[in-house]
Amino acid sequence: MKRSTASRLLLVLITTAAILTVSACGSRTDNTQGGSVNQQQPAPEPVPLTEKKSETIKVYYADEQLTELLEQQTEIQYEDELDKVKNAYKALQKDGKDGEMSLWKHIDLLDVKLEDSAITLNVHLNDLGRFGAPGEQMAIDALQKTLFQFDEVTSLEILVDGEKEESLMGHVELDHPFTKDQ
Repeated sequence: MKRSTASRLLLVLITTAAILTVSACGSRTDNTQGGSVNQQQPAPEPVPLTEKKSETIKVYYADEQLTELLEQQTEIQYEDELDKVKNAYKALQKDGKDGEMSLWKHIDLLDVKLEDSAITLNVHLNDLGRFGAPGEQMAIDALQKTLFQFDEVTSLEILVDGEKEESLMGHVELDHPFTKDQ
């Protein structure tokens, strides 16, 4: 009995010594100055944000009967000219302040390019974004009036799902491109 108790005790001591030896091999923070070391990491420099410009623009909507275009002013913010065009389009997609109807609400903007004052809009028409001939003409007029108010825009190319189509919704012929002087 004494022998089994002694061997158990020896086994426990050897296991404990092995555990202490292995755990002492871990990484250790060296603090050799005897006092509290308080090293602060330098704060990362803030990334300079591009300052957004703000502009009040005219946006065109349809009345409830789709008989006339109504002008409203809204404020947009943008970083550059391309962003200005994108945000003007987004403003066209919202209904007017007094219930005027957006003619572009259900027409998704896939891509916008602005090169040498020429805008190319690539759009996708959802089923809810289709109108008859008068509504289609009003939608095109609203887009032209909204985007051609900018001095930096002289032409507008409308692509439907990446293609130059004869018509946006099947009724009114699209010019490729529309120009400001038309």
